[in-house]
Amino acid sequence: MVNVEVFVYDRRKGDKPEVKLQVESDGLSFSEFKQTLCKEFNIGKDELFVIVNTNRGVIDSDAALEQLLQESSTLYILNAVDQELSAPTYERVEYIPHYDTLVKSGIYEYYASEGQNPLPFAFAELVDNALAATAGNKGLRKIEIQLMFDDALGKPAISVWDNGQGMTSRALNNWAIYRLSKFNRDEHFRKPTDGPRPPLGDVSRYLNSDISWFGVGGKQAIFFIGNATRMITKTDNCADVHELCISKEEFERKEQRRESIYSGQIYNRRSGDCVHISEEDENVRELIRAEEKHPSFTSVVITGINSTKVLYLRYHFDYWCQQLAHIYHYYLHGPRGNERRPGKGSAPFRNIDIQVVLFEKGKQAKRIALRDIDDDLQSEYIKTTASAFEFRAHCEGGAIVEGMLRYHPFLYDSETYPQLSPDSKANDEDDLEPMIDSRAPRGNRPIFECYWNGRLIPYTAID
Repeated sequence: MVNVEVFVYDRRKGDKPEVKLQVESDGLSFSEFKQTLCKEFNIGKDELFVIVNTNRGVIDSDAALEQLLQESSTLYILNAVDQELSAPTYERVEYIPHYDTLVKSGIYEYYASEGQNPLPFAFAELVDNALAATAGNKGLRKIEIQLMFDDALGKPAISVWDNGQGMTSRALNNWAIYRLSKFNRDEHFRKPTDGPRPPLGDVSRYLNSDISWFGVGGKQAIFFIGNATRMITKTDNCADVHELCISKEEFERKEQRRESIYSGQIYNRRSGDCVHISEEDENVRELIRAEEKHPSFTSVVITGINSTKVLYLRYHFDYWCQQLAHIYHYYLHGPRGNERRPGKGSAPFRNIDIQVVLFEKGKQAKRIALRDIDDDLQSEYIKTTASAFEFRAHCEGGAIVEGMLRYHPFLYDSETYPQLSPDSKANDEDDLEPMIDSRAPRGNRPIFECYWNGRLIPYTAID
């Protein structure tokens, strides 16, 4: 049994306020509804009146009443259909954004990927969130992208896991709100008017992990990669794990049942408890069982991944990991980048560990630490440059922009400026888009790549 709100104005005469009625939407006949109105508005048995909606459509049958209750409409009681209103009325309307605003937001964002497959850029949005979550770690800052593609353990799933501070249930609720920036949340955040932000770690190259701001990128990325997510998180001062599921399928179900679409439930449970997960999703169950090892964490589990994306992530694994290594080059290697100076050890910037793991049926897990990749484009720039010029520009409002010009000479009848490495497998897969260096030919190339707080902004440049 479902109750529906109906707002009724008696406009036969006078300007009485509306009356809100709760009526059953299942099995209610027109005669029963009419009797309810007569009782509520003290209408005598012999009095003549009509019931109309705000478009003057007459409600005089069970079918018309059923349509009305589906729309939860505003009604008038009038003496006649063409009677003028004795006083103005108000009709309640809702203009909540359609759920496609969320589930399709990533499609349009990543179309502008300059001929590149945008999946690595979507993963970068989730790594941004993980970097922000681990910024306060005193020890290792570990981020792991797990591609759970073992068909024997269930449907394909992806997890982006970090050992950061985790989220409270309130923070998890805030995360789910699209475009709720960190400056507008109920949590404690410093606002721009509060004065200078305290530095987080080494701020050279702006490596402050302060990347995730506007409450948009992570959700766009999730629904670009798949169509459902299970956000799992725990803080070190709470014994409970908080879990929130958001999916396109659930949005559609709520729409059909006329339920509030942008609402849900956070599932609170003990660490490692996977009884609520179907046995068909054994890969997710294994992920949950491993929770007990960690005092705090966040895991973004993505499902509903189409086969084309699964194929790309499998067969182009090394290539897109190389692209991620380029995006986070300075977070992986420190402010000087992947330099190898004589007599110098490896860079001291070693507490950030970003790894990608691929699980496939019948194969040993393939694991890559992004720091171990030494042929990403930024590493190639550093290795092949003949000289470099660094500068700082002070801008209006006190902002400072750092930059570097590198000189790559023309030697031995060829350019030494590194090119985007072609994907060796791109031409082997007919159903996948080849990776192409889409930059303009010589004579009209961008000069600067753009970084935001130490992180490359892909396919963005200054001419």
